[in-house]
Formats: sequence, C-alpha cells, structure tokens
Amino acid sequence: PPPLSEPSPESESVAWFDDYFTIEFIDPQTIAIGEPRYWQQNYSYLILGSRRAILFDSGPGVRDIRPVVESLTDLPVTVASSHLHYDHVGNHEHSDRLALVDLPHLRERAQSGVFRPSSAEHLGFMEGFEPPDLVVSEWWAPESTIDLGSRVLTVVHAPGHAPESIVLLDRDRRLLFTGDYIYEGPLFAFLPGSDLEHYLLAARHLVEVVPDGTRLLTAHRETPPGAPVLDRADLVDLRDALEQLRKGTLEGDGFYIKSYPVNRRVRLLAETSWLGRWR
Repeated sequence: PPPLSEPSPESESVAWFDDYFTIEFIDPQTIAIGEPRYWQQNYSYLILGSRRAILFDSGPGVRDIRPVVESLTDLPVTVASSHLHYDHVGNHEHSDRLALVDLPHLRERAQSGVFRPSSAEHLGFMEGFEPPDLVVSEWWAPESTIDLGSRVLTVVHAPGHAPESIVLLDRDRRLLFTGDYIYEGPLFAFLPGSDLEHYLLAARHLVEVVPDGTRLLTAHRETPPGAPVLDRADLVDLRDALEQLRKGTLEGDGFYIKSYPVNRRVRLLAETSWLGRWR
C-alpha cells in the first residue's frame, strides 16, 4: 500500500481514535469510522440497533478496525460488504459474524459457508492484498429487511460499480449507506464487472425508493473535513447523467476512459461510448 498521508484538518465533530482512525457521530446510533490517512480516504459505518449492530464495510485492512468498533458498542456486530473490492473487505476475515448479499453466482461458490472472492472481484493485486476467505454467517436477499432492534434496514441491490454492490436504506432516519455506488469525486464504472446498463437501472430504482430528504453516507471522500455526505438530489443527477450517456448526448473528456460530468461534486469514469457497453 502507498505510504500514509499526513493527518488532515478535521471539524469539531470528528475525534481521532488513534493516529489513523477517526470517529464521527452522524446521530447517536450511526457512527462514521474514517481512514483519512489512507489514500482512498475510506469510510465505514457502524449502524446500531437495540439488539445488534452492522459494520457496513471494514476498510482496506491497513489497520485493524476491531478496536475502534469495540470501543463504541457492546452489541453483537455483523460485518457486511457493500461490495467485494479490497478496500472494503480488508478486516472482514477477522469477524465472527459476516453477511453477504444472496446472489446465485456468489452463493454457489461458497463451499461449506466459506467464500473467497476472485482476483477480479477483489482487485487487491493493485496494492498487494490477497483475497480473504470469508466465513459467511448470513445471506441477505435483495429487498430483504434487517431488524437490528428498534431499527430496520432494507437491502437494495445496486450493481453498476460491481455486480454484487448493495446499499442499505434506513427509511425512518432517512439515511442511505451507499458504498461505492455513489460518492463525491470520480465514480469508477470501467472496472471488471462494472456495467453502465446496471448502473442506470439501479439509479432509476433508487430514485423511486429513497425518500426525499435522505442523506447519503458514502464510502470515500475527496476532501476534508468530516464524513462524506451527499443527498438524494445527487442520485437524481446520477440517473439523469446516465440517461443522457445512454442516449449519446452527454459529452465527456478523455479517449478510452472518459470523465463524464454528473454535477459539481460527482463525475463518472467510463469506457468511451463507441465500445457499445449498452444493451
């Protein structure tokens, strides 16, 4: 992995756990755990109910996230993946409880409950991380609900960045945990398994099911301070940009990998349209 960057200036709502992790309370039961010194500036989210908790993503594994989580809750914690890229599953194999989205192409490869991502799913070779062996204790079906006790999350399958990508919707609190489906900065839609058609279909669905006023808690930030938060309007802008891209009316910069504007905070990196990735 690249060397760590210097600690960034943060807002008063952010506390440093040590010299690497930060903690920020979105609300009393929703906590952003940041890694601002890692070059991708990952954010994982500890989602607390009254009976159990979810850790949505676990970072690249440059440092062990468990002490941070254990300092914040005594509840049983299930670690869940927004998708299988190395910078989101780096601490998964240390978990006693692990959830994975229930898709046929994943389930059929889990031998005795153990799932190992392929190199193309994991992409850890980019920084020397080996794909982990994941002992899956829960399979979450798309559109199912997860009851944490006095808090219910809906699992929404949102492929596009990766085939297995999911987001978690907390309707009551108007929070959407997005993983890499959308965040501030460049969205990668050219990686192995990326699919613009699926990106668009997921965007259409999310705009339908995500209530007005919902905050999007995303997995990466581009600049400090604080956790990376977008809003529902950014989802609408992404859908509209993808619709224009499909029609061939959205202009981008570049040649093979082109950068297409979504809005002032978000842009989409995708293969040029002449490759015909639409169906």
